[in-house]
Amino acid sequence: MTATESHKDARTPRPRVAAAAARASIAMYERDGREVPQWLRDVADGKPIDKRTADA
Repeated sequence: MTATESHKDARTPRPRVAAAAARASIAMYERDGREVPQWLRDVADGKPIDKRTADA
């Protein structure tokens, strides 16, 4: 890549990666016998979440 090529913003959301990480987190929650937060299940399903209402 050269300096003249456009760069993607590193902060761009990557929904597939986030969903995969959420699925792994859910597996750990369930293995430990803990309750899985709904926002985490939403991320695993690829649904957008609102950070302001994630704890609601």
